Formats: sequence, structure tokens, C-alpha cells
Amino acid sequence: MPEWAYVALIAAALFGLHALRRAFWLFALLTLPGTLAHETCHLVLGLLLRAQPSGFTVVPRREGRGWAMGSVSFARIRWYNAFFVGVAPLLLLPAAYGLLRWRLGAHPGIGWPEALAIFAIANLVYASVPSWQDLRIAARSPIGWLLLAGGLAWGWHTLRQPRPLRPAGRVQASMGAAIMRDTRSPNASRLNGF
Repeated sequence: MPEWAYVALIAAALFGLHALRRAFWLFALLTLPGTLAHETCHLVLGLLLRAQPSGFTVVPRREGRGWAMGSVSFARIRWYNAFFVGVAPLLLLPAAYGLLRWRLGAHPGIGWPEALAIFAIANLVYASVPSWQDLRIAARSPIGWLLLAGGLAWGWHTLRQPRPLRPAGRVQASMGAAIMRDTRSPNASRLNGF
């Protein structure tokens, strides 16, 4: 299966997961592995950064007009850990990418193992998106705002720099190497009469 087809199937699976939100309990069941991974990222970073996790659940519950698929509560969210705990699910993106590269390296065919891998990758990507509550927690930290400002400044600086034109010397040197290679070949010596 070509890479573009594999990525297209992952995109279709993501679209399918999103479309299933109307059938809530089926959606909750199909996204349970991703929900578990999402909340586990919060839990692990909360433990590592001493945010003192005090509750963990992946059981969906009604919150206002919507649903919370799971949650982790913390007793000690501070300025230095709020950003990292809030955006912890973004760590699922490298995991999804690694799984994708691994499956593509195995020259995937069509079958149940690939369907399961596509489902797992789509679930990881879907679960990697921080919720609004996660972003509200992350926004309490000046670290996040500083990283955002630094990223925007770097992007602005990078985009504003004029792109240098390719120097003429490189092109000539490349052509010279190609000519040298041609004249050293046995066919070139016969053509030149030597």
C-alpha cells in the first residue's frame, strides 16, 4: 500500500471518529484508548512535575451541555507546571508518528493488522488535541506565554529575512564535477579520440 493511501486512510478514520460524536456512547467506546492515553499524559507529567494528581477517571460524565470523556485532578498546579501539564497530550503526536513510520517501514498490505494500526494512529492523533479545559490550565503559566511569544518572534524573524539566491559558483562547480565524471569514463575517452 502506498504511503499516501495509508495517510488518506488515517485521515478518513479521524473524520469518522469526529463524525461519530453524535452517537455518543459509540464514540466514547471507540475513543476509549485515546482518552486513556490523553489522561495518562496529564497524570504522568503531573507526577513528574509535582502537581500532585488527586483523581483520575476515563468514565464519561455530563458537564453542562457537553461531556467530559475523562479527567485528572491536581492538588498543586503552579506557574512552573501548569503549561506542561495542560499541553501534555501533545506528547501523543510523536507516538502516533513513530507508529506510522514503523508501519510504513513494514511495507503494509491490506488486512486486520493495518486496520488496527490505522485505528490506533487515528486515536492517538485525535486524543493529542488538548481540551479547552487543558488550554485554560496551560494559559495560567507564564512559561506558555513566553514560549508562544518566542515562537512567534522566531517565525516573524524567519519569514522577514530575504531568501538568498543560489550562488552561481555552486552551479558551475556542480557542472564541472559532472564534466569531470564524464571525461573519466571509458566511453568519454573513445568519444574524445584518446
